[in-house]
Amino acid sequence: MRRPTARLALAAFAALALVVTAIAVQLGVSRPATAAAGQTTAVNGGPETFTQALPTGGASQYTTPLERCHTSPSYPLSGRNPILDEPLTRSFTSNVPLSVSVRADSTTGYGLRELVFTNRSSKPIHLDCGVLVFLAPSGSDQHHYGASQPFGHPQQDFVEVKRGDGTSYYIARLGFHDVALPQRGIDPGHTWVYKLGGPGQGAVSLETTRDSIRFTADLTVSSNTDLVKKYGTTRYAN
Repeated sequence: MRRPTARLALAAFAALALVVTAIAVQLGVSRPATAAAGQTTAVNGGPETFTQALPTGGASQYTTPLERCHTSPSYPLSGRNPILDEPLTRSFTSNVPLSVSVRADSTTGYGLRELVFTNRSSKPIHLDCGVLVFLAPSGSDQHHYGASQPFGHPQQDFVEVKRGDGTSYYIARLGFHDVALPQRGIDPGHTWVYKLGGPGQGAVSLETTRDSIRFTADLTVSSNTDLVKKYGTTRYAN
């Protein structure tokens, strides 16, 4: 009487093993498609040497040049954004000596795309009021600044300009407030990162994003106001 019961138990165990094996195979097949990471090589941009005027004033002294970008109005445009009529940048450009690579934790679905800049000069670069322009997947729901050294209170003037093909131009003017001058820049050999999170990471390659980047540092304490007015940025908080 015990043999049929044992046979049934053995059959059930074998069937369960087949189900587990099938699930494992499916997981193994799908895993690379849902979390494909990547990183480009680094490329250089900008001159080998540069001259940059530095702002005077102290942290939280809002009428001084140091705090010139601590606040800003939004600049809404009434018509077509002019960046849509400009040729796509196909080689990283900058007015200060930087290198840049682009990395992502996904190159297909939702992911975080990071623009990683390195100061390749022999002196600090002041980043406050610098303007960043680049091409990336449309629909970013997060965008923020980071660095390999201490920094404080970054904010930005920002706009996304959709091209209608799943890609967008992004324009951001970096801004800091209530911190000393050294926390608004990047020292030689250190890196700063602009992070952009959103869906549809397959809409544009990491290399295309890298080669589309334009960075304009504020070299004359003029705040790059002409650029944010031109592209119609909106002021974002910290």
